[in-house]
Amino acid sequence: METICRHCGEDFNLPESQRTRVALRCPHCQSVAVPGALYRRCAVCGASYHPDFASCPYSDEHPPISELPVEYYASLHQLYVKARSNGNGNSNGNGNGNGYSNGHAKGNGYSNGNGNGNGNGYSQRGNGAHPTSPQPIAPTAYLTAEGRVPGSNSGAGGIYAYVPQFHVPTIEVVEIRERATVEYVVDDETSDFDDAAAPPEIVAEEDESDEAVTEPINRVDWDNPPYELINDPKRMAEVMALLLKEKALAVDTETSGLDPYTCDLLLLQISTAEMGYIFDVGGGSGRKLDIAPLRQVLENPAILKLLQNAKFDYKFLKVRAGIELVNIYDTMLAERVLTSGISREISLKNLSHQYADLPMDKSERANFIGMKPGTPYSEELLKYAIRDVLILFPIYEQQKPKLKKLKLERTTKLEFDCIPAVGDMELAGCAINVEKWREIIENVKVLRDQAAATLLEVLEPTVAQATMFGVSSINLNSNLQLIECFSKLGVNLPDTMESTLVKYDHPAIKMLLTYREHEKTLSAFGEKFLQLINPKTGRIHPDFSQHGADTGRFSCSNPNVQQIPATSDFRSCFIAAPGYKLITCDYSQAELRILAELSSDPAFIEAFISGGDLHALTASQMFQVPLEDVDKSMRGKAKAINFGLAYGRGAGSLAVTLGVEVDEAKRLIEQYFKAYSGIQRWLDGAARSALRKGYSETPIGRKRFFTKPEADSPTYNSDRAAIERQGKNAPIQGANADMTKTALIFLKRTLQGFDARVVNTVHDEIVVEAREDQAEVVCNLVERAMIEAGEEILKKVPVKADPHIGDYWSK
Repeated sequence: METICRHCGEDFNLPESQRTRVALRCPHCQSVAVPGALYRRCAVCGASYHPDFASCPYSDEHPPISELPVEYYASLHQLYVKARSNGNGNSNGNGNGNGYSNGHAKGNGYSNGNGNGNGNGYSQRGNGAHPTSPQPIAPTAYLTAEGRVPGSNSGAGGIYAYVPQFHVPTIEVVEIRERATVEYVVDDETSDFDDAAAPPEIVAEEDESDEAVTEPINRVDWDNPPYELINDPKRMAEVMALLLKEKALAVDTETSGLDPYTCDLLLLQISTAEMGYIFDVGGGSGRKLDIAPLRQVLENPAILKLLQNAKFDYKFLKVRAGIELVNIYDTMLAERVLTSGISREISLKNLSHQYADLPMDKSERANFIGMKPGTPYSEELLKYAIRDVLILFPIYEQQKPKLKKLKLERTTKLEFDCIPAVGDMELAGCAINVEKWREIIENVKVLRDQAAATLLEVLEPTVAQATMFGVSSINLNSNLQLIECFSKLGVNLPDTMESTLVKYDHPAIKMLLTYREHEKTLSAFGEKFLQLINPKTGRIHPDFSQHGADTGRFSCSNPNVQQIPATSDFRSCFIAAPGYKLITCDYSQAELRILAELSSDPAFIEAFISGGDLHALTASQMFQVPLEDVDKSMRGKAKAINFGLAYGRGAGSLAVTLGVEVDEAKRLIEQYFKAYSGIQRWLDGAARSALRKGYSETPIGRKRFFTKPEADSPTYNSDRAAIERQGKNAPIQGANADMTKTALIFLKRTLQGFDARVVNTVHDEIVVEAREDQAEVVCNLVERAMIEAGEEILKKVPVKADPHIGDYWSK
């Protein structure tokens, strides 16, 4: 068995005596290396650890031991499994009550939580949690099957893993018997995965971390779901005591509208898997309930909260009740991650049908819209409200193993942790200079009308009919009329899409493009935009979709601030409130740095490390001229290819950008790949991998799935080419999204204590509003947080963020 060290690149063989070890050290550089698995290195203590950890398990900042993935304790190769139960013999050693034991007790091979074993392996706590000694040096792994067995000091039975070969089966818990005697079925079917990719994880179908979910929804009467309507503070306190004992709760709200600033919170629903509680916030039952005390439940980090579209409920609870949800699991976002690229059927109605085969009639929701506080609730409304939470348990139960099997747990954790940051950003909103906005609109109207008049003058000879006033009757927004007119000018257009028009060098077509650009601007940023200013806050509050694009990037609506070009005058209308400043910070050449990281091309990486002009350096490499002899044309071509390849563009697309023939674009790309051969290898490999595996992947494991084309399909070649193109771009764009979302999470924590808030984000750019006297300090914190977030993704390439302080949103 051979292994290649990921740090020094040297090969080394594993002696037979070491093949059971979880973490092995390279004899050349002493770095930890496991065949087929990449490890992360802790910046605090320097230890190497499995990438499934959210943070280093050895440093002071690690998560609770019970949350650590059990896969870390076993090598990711062939597994021999046998069930074991914990007898009382050596498990009742000396101990100190709640302390952890140090290793294996002698005899049976492990001690209970109160024991002090002296071996080098793992121990188990008495409550049946995961192993407590995260030392990757023993040949065993211990997975809890049940937890404490009633009437016994014993811990639960588990999996004993011995790992000498190279294969990963699937483990399925079949039955849990008295005193934790467990039977297992091992599926020995060989997995099919790339040699270059990390091996699949060991998948346990039943895991104690999910034991809070105990009762499937199909055991509940769906027509008459169990619930209690609560409007009495005393009863709320009693129920709250029950809820605090739960490990997972489902949460939902019913509101009179979509805006937390102008609409009312009517109901708050919280349920266990068996029972639902509806808290009457709006007083429809006769008494209005103050739910502020429920923050003890909803802000409790030890309780998992299941929600569908959690951002909506987060915002209403924060504005209307002063409660901030924490430890969130969003079934909608989880499904989006699971099906990114192949489906957008993520509504609760669809998830209910898919995972529980239960009907979900969402028409009742309309009855809450516009409802005034104190309006009585019908029985059907209350049943509708409680179904919204009870249904989340079976969805969660079935999504979790899917996420684990596809190794998407780190991705969903990032998405879930980002929900409060995005909710706060939407609540903060942006201040707008309305007068200046209207001035820009009027100027654009003038330019639009001038372009229309010029175009109509050119097209007039082609029009057979005119109005009685002699004005051309052509409709510039009619594609059929435009195609007919241009054909009479000798330009045969198959259609009038922008992608088609840009290929033609004709003055009338260029004028048509100019007209459309101004018309589009007015449509997107005209008076309708200003109508979206919130009447209560006086600010714009865009709706950000966390996973709007299949790559994981944000999308935006109501209004779409991502549409506003960096060079647009409209940006100057996004202003800081009086006494505040706007801090705009964006990643410098994020896509290209990610491409360098993924490709490991030494020349490209060195270009970033040197800190010089990347595009000039690229041109120097491409055209084989000294750096000082690189002219503007050379640099422009290098820049276009740098970004074009990062976006997955081919020779045809680049030819249009460069203004050259396709053959010339191909020649330039060939020169580029001679300079950066590692980039060509990675791009080709990413394209092939996307076709073969059916997905592309970012460094943290975010996946963009593809539907493989059928060989006999008439669109096979174009479908295949599209997958190859997206397979190159998705890991880059997805990693960029991962960096930005990580930065938003860091900033939510970093900005606490400052009069500052994130107010906007566009791709790799974040905008923060800070009080004027704190702006300099906050600016440094924003830059540092973004760099640290980038360093979570980029390990070989330096991360650079460019901050700017101003009175308005500037590039």
